[in-house]
Amino acid sequence: MIAEIAPVVTRSTLEKRLLAVILSGYVILAVIYSVVTPLFEASDELWHYPMVQYIATTGQLPVQDPANVGPWRQEGSQPPLYYLLAAALTAGIDTSDMGIIRRQNPHADIGVVLPDGNINMITHRTAAEAFPWHGTVLAVHIARLLSVALGLSTVYVTYQLGHELFPYEPVIRLGAAAFVAFLPMFLFISGSVNNDNLSNLLGNLLLLRIVRLLNPQRSPGWRDYVVIGLVTGAGLLAKYNIGFLIPLVALALLVVSLRQKNWRPLVFGGIISGTLTIAIAGWWYLRNQQLYGDPTGLNVFLEVVGRRLVPANLAQLWSERSSFTQAFWGFFGGVNVPMPAVVYALLSAIGVIGLIGALAFWVVWLIRRRSRLIVHGWLPMLFSAGWPVLTFISYLRWTAETPASQGRLIFGALSPISIWLVVGLVWWLPRRARPGLMAVIIIGLALIAVFTPFAVIAPAYAEQSVSESAQDAPLAQYAAVNSGGQLSLLSAVIAPDSTQVQPEGYVHLETVWQIDQPFDRDWSLFVHLVTPDGVILSQRDVYPAQGLLATSDLPTGRRWRNETAVWIPPAAYAPMTLDVRIGWYHLPSGERLQRHDGSDTFSIGQVKLIPRASSLEVPNPISVNFGDEIELVGYELSDLSPAAGDAVQIILYWRGMKAMSTDYKVFASIIDPRTLTKYAASDTMPADWTAPTSTWVPGQIIADGHELQVSPNTPPGIYELQIGWYQEVAGEFRRLRIHTPDGGQANDLMVLSRVRVLPPEKEFSE
Repeated sequence: MIAEIAPVVTRSTLEKRLLAVILSGYVILAVIYSVVTPLFEASDELWHYPMVQYIATTGQLPVQDPANVGPWRQEGSQPPLYYLLAAALTAGIDTSDMGIIRRQNPHADIGVVLPDGNINMITHRTAAEAFPWHGTVLAVHIARLLSVALGLSTVYVTYQLGHELFPYEPVIRLGAAAFVAFLPMFLFISGSVNNDNLSNLLGNLLLLRIVRLLNPQRSPGWRDYVVIGLVTGAGLLAKYNIGFLIPLVALALLVVSLRQKNWRPLVFGGIISGTLTIAIAGWWYLRNQQLYGDPTGLNVFLEVVGRRLVPANLAQLWSERSSFTQAFWGFFGGVNVPMPAVVYALLSAIGVIGLIGALAFWVVWLIRRRSRLIVHGWLPMLFSAGWPVLTFISYLRWTAETPASQGRLIFGALSPISIWLVVGLVWWLPRRARPGLMAVIIIGLALIAVFTPFAVIAPAYAEQSVSESAQDAPLAQYAAVNSGGQLSLLSAVIAPDSTQVQPEGYVHLETVWQIDQPFDRDWSLFVHLVTPDGVILSQRDVYPAQGLLATSDLPTGRRWRNETAVWIPPAAYAPMTLDVRIGWYHLPSGERLQRHDGSDTFSIGQVKLIPRASSLEVPNPISVNFGDEIELVGYELSDLSPAAGDAVQIILYWRGMKAMSTDYKVFASIIDPRTLTKYAASDTMPADWTAPTSTWVPGQIIADGHELQVSPNTPPGIYELQIGWYQEVAGEFRRLRIHTPDGGQANDLMVLSRVRVLPPEKEFSE
């Protein structure tokens, strides 16, 4: 038998001890991450846990309805194995308090990092979440510990895969296991309620079984096929991405049959593993077909989570590389709590060197056709390198449909990724130098992993202390008219560097508040930047203390501080003076808190909006790239608050970016963004048909005037002035998309400004 002549590979006592240190270090750190991260502030945990709770309390799986999504949102379409396991562990816990604990912050900045740190996805009751845990809090932490255990298994699988591929290279397998164990993002996800933890384990475990199948020094038997079937079936019941490994399983069985010149591995192996896979996971896909007309249920998933307005092309995906790499190394909270930039730079440098080194390894092997590292043949190596590539391609296909540029989504191939990164880092070094280099890298990674929960995650969710400048005499007081409650503004300061701003800048302010009488409802603070015409140029809505608190929880005398940053839109018309006004409103009803004088806002000062600097001598300078062909470099408007029936004059200043053979048309519209009703429109070639784009000289400035006649029937209100370019081809209107500076491709129109349409002039005269 082949297995009988296989060389025995022993593992030293030192190697076993180092592995124990790695595994123990992982457990300690993963538990720390799970405890330090506030409840429901981990990626998608806000949706994952309700799936667990629903199954635990009802014993049923939810049926997805895009018109009436449950608290699990899109996760109700996910394969259920992880949720079933977590539900089994928490079924005896009374979680009827979930609605009290899991109170969403409707203004949370999820997936973006903004200066004022409005990151909390739920409002928190510190006492209710404190140890000793009970109810929903206890159930979530138990489910998190399940994730920790699954992550531990993934670390061990990584070690075993490294041993299978490189039996005589302990540095590689230990280094890869440590890389996984101390990767901050892996620790963060492993300390949260997330079905990725089971999927990551099973995806990497299945690859391990495939590699063992391909080992030429052993002959597979029926037990191997049974294990592959069990892992594949469980994987398909954990997440859909495991399905991409099924062709590799079939290919591996074919390779074994060809190598042994025996059809039994392909036929019997396929029958055994395939039958078990279908028996374990088939019911779920049949259920989806019956309920949703799609065996995967992804059609409903996408309806709930939402698709991109325009599918991403390669340029757009490339522009999202930063968020991808950040979320591979460590991007916490709701993808809104980053590590310091220097940490990303350091880790990315290591990753790039490892990737280049791994590619060089394969190039050198293809040239020489020999390597001391390759012991069991090149096929296991090729399969282990192919799984990350296949995973990445499937990731690109998925994120082209829906915004999901997160590197953690390829953790289903994290074991081979870490192995090949380590290979790339050390294979070219003398054997004696490899342990030293890996020790330095792993110790550095471990230090970052230790540093992160205490210096990055915990401070991000800590309530800011109240400024000493807060006064007892309030600047303004707000009270609820239809329900109880009153609060006072104790201090309000506009940051000195915000008194003069440009488009795409931020107005920073700090306010301090106090509860005078308790509220029974949750109110939202708003900050408006208002033009002299009364148009709200920009606004920022937040819950108290960066979304950490809810007004209905706060007792009399409770003070807190709100730092707020209000963004100036890129096309904001300048120069002008903006009034900074603040107030409170109830999001479900729209009701506002009132001041004693009957007003509902308070002006805390003014800021000057000034134009950007430009050498082109055009009004209101700006740079907007339409399709890498036409650039908007400036514009001017005759009126930001026309009356119904009036005309608005607009001049757009364009610059050709290259010679064009197409004659594009430009459109400008005053439109209601909610109903898409147009109340004024212009649709022509530039400069009233006198300057077709095919005649433009690159770099030439074209002044393009438009008259927008506002319909006399326009209801008074706030509307958007939108502009864009298009080409009519065979009855289709193909718009030029806006290209962002990082290479991405955004919308196919631009909101130039907001305008207030007033009642017709005759109504004023009457």
